[in-house]
Amino acid sequence: MTADSLTADAVASRPAWLQDPTLAWRPAARGVVLCARHHGLAECLGPQTVDAAVDIGPPGIGYDHLCGLQELLAVLLPAVRATRPEVLEQHADVVGLLTRQEAPDPGGTGHRGRFVPVSETASLGTTRRISRESHTTAGWIDRAARFLVDALPSLGDRLVLVLNGFDHWDRISVRILYRTVLIADQQGRSITVRGLLRDAGTLFLERLSRLRAVRVCASGLPPAAEASGGASPGLVVEAWRTGGHAGPLRAIGDAIALQNFERADLLIAAHLEAVAAEGGRADDLADLIRLQAISEAQTGRVDSAVAKLERSLELAEKPELRAHLNYLTALLVTKRKDDTETARTYYLRGLACLDALGTPGVDAQVEKAWILNGLALGAAIDARRTDDAEKRDLLFQEAFELEFKAFRMVREMPGDSAFYLRYNLSHNLAFLLQITGRHQQAENFLRSVSATMLGTGRPEFFVPHHYAIAVLQLRRGSHEQAAASFGAAIRVAGALRDPFHLEKLLAAAGYTDLRRGDHAGAARHYRDAARTARRLCDESAFAQDLAGLLWALTLGGSRWDRHTLTAARVWYPEVAGAYDRGLGRAELAEALTRAGAEIAPPSSKLPSYLAAVDLEGVPDRDLNRFLAGIRSQENPSRPVTEERGGTGASGGANTAAAKGTSEAGRTQEPPEPRAVLGSAPQATPSPAAAGGGPR
Repeated sequence: MTADSLTADAVASRPAWLQDPTLAWRPAARGVVLCARHHGLAECLGPQTVDAAVDIGPPGIGYDHLCGLQELLAVLLPAVRATRPEVLEQHADVVGLLTRQEAPDPGGTGHRGRFVPVSETASLGTTRRISRESHTTAGWIDRAARFLVDALPSLGDRLVLVLNGFDHWDRISVRILYRTVLIADQQGRSITVRGLLRDAGTLFLERLSRLRAVRVCASGLPPAAEASGGASPGLVVEAWRTGGHAGPLRAIGDAIALQNFERADLLIAAHLEAVAAEGGRADDLADLIRLQAISEAQTGRVDSAVAKLERSLELAEKPELRAHLNYLTALLVTKRKDDTETARTYYLRGLACLDALGTPGVDAQVEKAWILNGLALGAAIDARRTDDAEKRDLLFQEAFELEFKAFRMVREMPGDSAFYLRYNLSHNLAFLLQITGRHQQAENFLRSVSATMLGTGRPEFFVPHHYAIAVLQLRRGSHEQAAASFGAAIRVAGALRDPFHLEKLLAAAGYTDLRRGDHAGAARHYRDAARTARRLCDESAFAQDLAGLLWALTLGGSRWDRHTLTAARVWYPEVAGAYDRGLGRAELAEALTRAGAEIAPPSSKLPSYLAAVDLEGVPDRDLNRFLAGIRSQENPSRPVTEERGGTGASGGANTAAAKGTSEAGRTQEPPEPRAVLGSAPQATPSPAAAGGGPR
């Protein structure tokens, strides 16, 4: 597929959910019951559920990927083959994925785990940048849930699944099953899940218990066990050694990238035990504890993660590893504790480790460039935080100089790791240009540095590229260009059948239409965004998309159709009442404002994680929005000054900040992009790793 076809001709037929005019829905308020105490089904759910119950056996030990779902499929698939074979044909791709056997394990450890798709880049990005990369897995999790919704009626109507040993289900299986309950409820199908806990609870089940559709029996959940405290009985691995086969580390990295943290913790604990039993090198132990810290950081155990990294630093001997551990600690306290001063101390310690080397090799130079990149992030955060214009200028200048210095270090360096770093640095530089108000320069630079990736012809790279360009055009007030760029991204996302990105893109296009006064276009885009959010059972996105639709119709003086009015009665009843009373445009706008009906301006990049699917919660602060000065919500009736040269804000930066940032970094220009990136490696980075924003 060529670039021209992706930007102009990749127009997929409208999916079924966009052809369905229905908008109204209510999020599922029940469906999952967690029971820590064994008691009768009739006592728990009522006597009418006994005949509808299907017993599902407990999974084995170890939280292997999809281990819980395998127990359900062992009962379900024979029934589907006998009564609904067409369902298997309709969902053949995802059924093949769910039933695929264990991944190859050339290292001979026998513990790579059941196959689930995760890119090496996502695995590396999660462990290198402590980022969440759940967008890729969200797609097949959603497809797996839709297969279950169609297949489970083979086991009976008003089905009750009784899951034994639910505390031993892996997180991936739990996500699929919970999503199944949400989708079934939306479609008017009755599926109830009763999870019987055999031993202790887990951190994930504690979070799950707080969701709207989950009820906990009166006895409550037992405390979560500390999975990383020791190896799971029977989970035996071969001792891993630095420089040996990478299979064990890749298996751990995959588990972390897939957010199957109990599996990751047990694998790490088992490897630590095996290495210690053989008197392994201190660096081997330090590297495994590093992964343990990353797993803990991803589940909110930040203080424990920092302590683990400190312990790893006590053990580590190799300067490159010590530098990396200091880098990780700094990044963690920056992202999770918002402590740039402490982070800088760790970054400087990391640099000191590398400066002690007589002749630094490639690994040391790459590590140093990552540390410089981290220091640049800290400087940018401090610049955005300060009210002192002179200090802000100096901090942004420092951030540019650090990025340029990192560029110079790896500009000619061979190898995939150096290419990935150059790619990240180039997008971070474009992001710095954006947050300092130089949007046209950022667009020109981003187009140039993206040429190598777009030249691969992989359509998934075009979605974040068009989106990033559109945001830059929007922020400088070039609405017509932004609308065209968002439209190009929508066409590619539609061709890729990616509803998660499609919802964000449709909402962004609707926002752009509102900004340029095209209320009919805004209504069309927000209506499609709301339909997509409804399909995805995303409450937050639906509320904002419906708000955008109601604002577009109100500001444009248009009538509401019955589907819109029905949805408004559920989500914004006061506003629907005002419309029913025949109030005018101004009164409806006041009603929308009182109801808190606000829309989301497009962020500087598409999300790499989807909390509505991975169920891991959301950060206290959106760092991309903070750095770019983009609000999380906005009232369309209140005038918004477009950002030109750093001013104003669909973004929210104040005028003083704008004046200060507009001059930042002018002493140097971005390096020539082709020289920065070089030729693409055999395996190109995933789109999740490609967008601009803090690394």
